[in-house]
Amino acid sequence: MSDVKEKQSSNETCMSRRKLLKTAGCVGAAALVVGGLADKAAAAGNGIYPQVKVANLRDLQSGRTVKFDYPLIGRKNIIMDMGCNVEGGVGPDKSIVAYSMFCSHLGCGVDMDWEKGKMICECHQSVYDPKRSGRVVEGPAPGSLPMVALNVDSSTGDIYAAGVAGLIYGLRNNLLDGEEVR
Repeated sequence: MSDVKEKQSSNETCMSRRKLLKTAGCVGAAALVVGGLADKAAAAGNGIYPQVKVANLRDLQSGRTVKFDYPLIGRKNIIMDMGCNVEGGVGPDKSIVAYSMFCSHLGCGVDMDWEKGKMICECHQSVYDPKRSGRVVEGPAPGSLPMVALNVDSSTGDIYAAGVAGLIYGLRNNLLDGEEVR
């Protein structure tokens, strides 16, 4: 009888740990959603990512893109002014966003199609919405494009990359195995 009681007590302990971890995960996820997308991208950096100048407000015009490497050399990203207030946008009109150019499906190149107002993967045609935090709207991609956290220096108009929300395709850590951009 004591063996049964010990086993039951052990199972109860395991269940309470599992429940605790599940609850912590749910609370953490809720905090990210409530914190807002720009805050989520900035929090991803958490002081670990370098802050690197990637553009200036005068470099960006609606309908044009600027490409840059971040957080390491060879990690291509795209920054653009969507021309209207968008989720996670920065700048005077909250219209500037940046995303990884590596598709979340198989890492092929993604670029902006201004006619469609979407970002499209060149290989398997996954379609992402840059106005909605890079969410997948069509195709085989399993998740959103990683969003680059941006900060704007209001006195100079300089735009800085300060973190990445999400894992860039093919990497186990966005900051490993490469040369840091300066």
